[in-house]
Amino acid sequence: MKFRLKIANSVWQQLRQYHLAPGKQVEALSYLFGRAVVTSNSVTILIPHTAEPILFASDCFERQSGGNVRLLPDVLNSLLVRFAAAGEYNVILNTHDHWFDKSSPKFSAIDDHDDLEFSRYIQRFEKMLVDHPEIGSARSILHLSLVLSPGGADARLTDIRRKPVFQALDEIQIIGEHFQSIPIRHAKGSGVTEVHARQRDFIPPQVQAQLANMEIMLVGAGGIGSIQAEDFARLGVGALTLVDDDALESTNLNRWQGALPEDVGQPKVDVLARRLRSMFPHLTVRAHRRSIFDKDVESLFADADVVVGALDNDEARCFLNAAAVQYLVPYLDAGVSIQVGEETDFLNRFFAVLPGTSACVECSGFQFVNWEQVDNAYLDATTRKMKQAAGYVVDRPDISAPAVYGLNQRAASSLITEFMNYVCTWRPMATSILESWKKGQIQRADRSNFPESPARDCPTCGFRAGMGNAEHLPRPSCRENESQTLISPTLHKEICHGQA
Repeated sequence: MKFRLKIANSVWQQLRQYHLAPGKQVEALSYLFGRAVVTSNSVTILIPHTAEPILFASDCFERQSGGNVRLLPDVLNSLLVRFAAAGEYNVILNTHDHWFDKSSPKFSAIDDHDDLEFSRYIQRFEKMLVDHPEIGSARSILHLSLVLSPGGADARLTDIRRKPVFQALDEIQIIGEHFQSIPIRHAKGSGVTEVHARQRDFIPPQVQAQLANMEIMLVGAGGIGSIQAEDFARLGVGALTLVDDDALESTNLNRWQGALPEDVGQPKVDVLARRLRSMFPHLTVRAHRRSIFDKDVESLFADADVVVGALDNDEARCFLNAAAVQYLVPYLDAGVSIQVGEETDFLNRFFAVLPGTSACVECSGFQFVNWEQVDNAYLDATTRKMKQAAGYVVDRPDISAPAVYGLNQRAASSLITEFMNYVCTWRPMATSILESWKKGQIQRADRSNFPESPARDCPTCGFRAGMGNAEHLPRPSCRENESQTLISPTLHKEICHGQA
């Protein structure tokens, strides 16, 4: 079971400014409310950019010294009443600081005592919510502790009902413009091998080690996806999760990397997974022959470090956009288009959604999708039938867009280069790249020349941020029967109570 915290960079910086202010002489305490997403493989705590840290003035503390801090009972009680009223949360994160420690901090014996006491308090509070529903909805509550110092951070879950009582997190991911991970427990394997010797001059060893512990969720195992999967494997990524529900066709052979004529008719993810495992024995490959809209796929977002879209339809792109914001997982997308007719042009496009940092597909000033197509796909079934009868919605699955291998390679190359930039922090992260062969032009928008931020009134960035599985992801009308959430509240209760 992997335990981690995903926290928006803007919130992380607020915590550091409060707890590690210059000239600080006394310890401080703050609180955040968040959501835990529990799967069979992981527990992920989500703190989005919309979260508001609860910071305290000195008169809120019963005790405050250089090495210890304690809230007044009335202040703590009002804090829990506030948490109870906000029924969508199931995590209380308390942060304190070791401002005096220049190295990476560790929890002290005093911290152990305080966390155990607060865990008992939370257990009594859970029972109170059961007995007094007028206060707030009954729920299992996870208690997460974070300690900051100028030299780093440490984090753990505390529950007196579990054995062991203290559960160290594996890592803290700070979700921002570039990949930031603070490992808490030692990761498996260094990831630095002779295979990657030619990458050492531009990918530092510590970044190569991070790559070995990253999991990429690749949605779409077609022409671009088959190339992209091999890109990530050769770069040194440790795990790939493949999602696609199509079978390989003879018309795919002109652009599907590594396909053989005898592979025709087999599921694309199976062919791709088999090839990757034979080429990269140490790569973990998980293949899911399912539609991205399938309810059984939803838990995969919680386990992913990055979601990559290699898709051919905009309704799926909008779905991934919502999932990225809900689960705080960066989303990178590559696409191609061949314009034919009087003038031929080869276009490829990249875009990135960095939850809490960049605008999403819905609130960006760039148009990444055909909104009319998307709106029609997400219509309720009755309205869709009416518009189809009137000729406003035309489905033509018999028409296939032109495609060629070389253009797919170029699109995949743009994406893998920006992914390397995301982990290596060479320059501001691109949020949009558009290349036209005919015009000989590459247009690149990044965080320095076009710094779009999440819009306050964006229904995705505002409402869905960090919701995890607490809110159903939007699905096209034909997928409504797949909209149930996979992650079981019972499993969440078992994790909280030490039964899993």
